[in-house]
Amino acid sequence: MAYSPASIISSGSLPNLQAIYYVRKAVPNLKAQTPFLSMTKQRPLDLRSGNQIQFYTYALLAGNTNQSAEGTVGSPITESSTKIVATIGQYVDFINSSDLALDVAIDDPGLLENLSVELNYRLALTLNSLVQITSDAANGVDSTVNIDLANGTFLSANNIRSAVQQLVGVNARPLTPDGKFGGIVHPSVVRDVLNDTSPNGITDIVKRNESMVGKLFELPSNDEAISFAGCKFKQTTTAPSGTVDGVTKYNTYIYADDAIFSVFLGKNPETKQDNYRLMVQKAPEGGTVSDPGRQIGGWVAYNVRYTNTLRPGSTMVIRRLQSQTSSS
Repeated sequence: MAYSPASIISSGSLPNLQAIYYVRKAVPNLKAQTPFLSMTKQRPLDLRSGNQIQFYTYALLAGNTNQSAEGTVGSPITESSTKIVATIGQYVDFINSSDLALDVAIDDPGLLENLSVELNYRLALTLNSLVQITSDAANGVDSTVNIDLANGTFLSANNIRSAVQQLVGVNARPLTPDGKFGGIVHPSVVRDVLNDTSPNGITDIVKRNESMVGKLFELPSNDEAISFAGCKFKQTTTAPSGTVDGVTKYNTYIYADDAIFSVFLGKNPETKQDNYRLMVQKAPEGGTVSDPGRQIGGWVAYNVRYTNTLRPGSTMVIRRLQSQTSSS
């Protein structure tokens, strides 16, 4: 006969066994990609040079097909320019932590370090949103910026090709050194473009190229979700949507060179010298006049002096395509 014990100790029967093991490393939260700043031309405003920066462009001169009369000095022609002025602003946020919180937090690698990651994302979102807002403002200067697709239609290869050629039609230059225009697109719109099976659509083109057909089976990368018609698109959920004619439409952006200028006070980010940074600071061990008991243990903060502006003149080199998606 099998032995059967009279009693058994379970995990719930002894209070000292009832404990929780806490994972020390936070599960990554779902941060969006923030690519809008990469669509801008970054320029520094030197320190101690005022709080405004001015950009200008000369008016285009027309050709002259008239011959000059021999031996006759003609009249000079005139030239003009257009300027735009941007004013630096300041963007600041910080998070304080008590000394007790720092000493009891189980965070790996540490509470301040984890808070700095989250604050860094807030800064990235801030700069991302500022560029997106300026991008939308371009339509107020140049009505050709906005391309509103008919209700019930989704973004297609033909729409992308047409928008790029519109930019080429105003002599806009590619954004990147490899000769590409830059694009921002929402993931839902990427799906529609890749699902377009019409003749000369992206799927139709790719499936006829044996070396590229594998892309239809791969996850579109965030940095190159679509590359077509001379434009490389980055996908992000920060590409906004809005109500147009009573329906929800998503914005897709295409940028040429010098479409938007980003201005930071200080060093030029293009030289890999950061002029904005997060500050992670532990409070002085001896306290301060404002905190003699050192109850504030430390803080994380950023302080960014920044602005952006459209190019000078009335011809904008941005296109904003507004389209429904198959999910809306």
